[in-house]
Amino acid sequence: MKKELFGFMVLLLLCVGALTGCGSSNEKEASTNSNQVKEEETKSKEESKEENEAVKKKETQVDTTEETEKDENQVAEKDESSTKKESESKVEVNDKQPETTTSKAKVTVSQADWGSTWTRDINTDRGVITITEAQGDTLKFSINATHTNNAETARAGNINVGDVEGTAKVSGNVATQTTADEDTGCSVKMTNHQSYIQVEAITDCSLAGGLGVSFDGKYQKGNIPETDWWKEDETNDATSDASGEESEEPVKEEAPVEDETPAEDTQSLLTHEQAEELIRKMKGYSAGDPMHSVYYSNDDENGNYVIHDYEDVKDDPNTPYSEAHEATLGWYSVNPKTGEIRDLILNP
Repeated sequence: MKKELFGFMVLLLLCVGALTGCGSSNEKEASTNSNQVKEEETKSKEESKEENEAVKKKETQVDTTEETEKDENQVAEKDESSTKKESESKVEVNDKQPETTTSKAKVTVSQADWGSTWTRDINTDRGVITITEAQGDTLKFSINATHTNNAETARAGNINVGDVEGTAKVSGNVATQTTADEDTGCSVKMTNHQSYIQVEAITDCSLAGGLGVSFDGKYQKGNIPETDWWKEDETNDATSDASGEESEEPVKEEAPVEDETPAEDTQSLLTHEQAEELIRKMKGYSAGDPMHSVYYSNDDENGNYVIHDYEDVKDDPNTPYSEAHEATLGWYSVNPKTGEIRDLILNP
């Protein structure tokens, strides 16, 4: 009985030990399984991290590639735009070059040779143009003109003078005075025909010179010297007078024919000298006044005497009056029948 009990106890202990061993093994297996699970979870996390990092790297690479492509596209667009601008600028330059050439050609064509001196070589109406500072489309000029009726009046010193000067704007072969003279209101236009200049007054120039002085007409190129034409006429007259009675007889025969005025009327007419004396008295000049000169110029259309009153001006007090130049003081008409005097400047 005791042996059986002992055996039973032994068996019981064995069973208990077996159960304990099975529990510990199960616990070991459970712990092992849990460790494996943890390790797998860690590995999966690490793998997921690596995958995420790989994805991020790929995204970064894609972004970098896109940015690079964008930069390259921008650079390419800039290059294309700059190339287009350069080509457009070249085209514009090429388009403009013919215009520049044309404009230069136009300027070259419009440059007429204005020279320096031009002469209106007419004995009774001489004129000289002097051109200075001809630059670009402007030039400065002066015109001096004279007028006398004939050789007789020229020998008597009755030569009327006038002048106009200023700045002219050139267009083609035409130079037009830009501003009229402040004192006289005179302005002119000059047309260059290469061999001569045609002058035309574009405003009233009657106050710019004495009676009969005009600036209009053709002026030949160059400075043509003035001749003593009035002396030549005087020589011809003297020669004809010395030729004998044949030249005098016709004059004596024609004298009665030319004088158609009745004798009484002829005796009542004033002479030229008497008309001059009337003007001297009116102006208060003495007979021997060296500064002031009063001379008959011509007859007007009504038969009145035209008298020129002028002053001999000396630039240097030591200069003799024979070398002085004339300055017009007035123009008058005298009725040879009544002696009536009219101021031609105030009452033309």
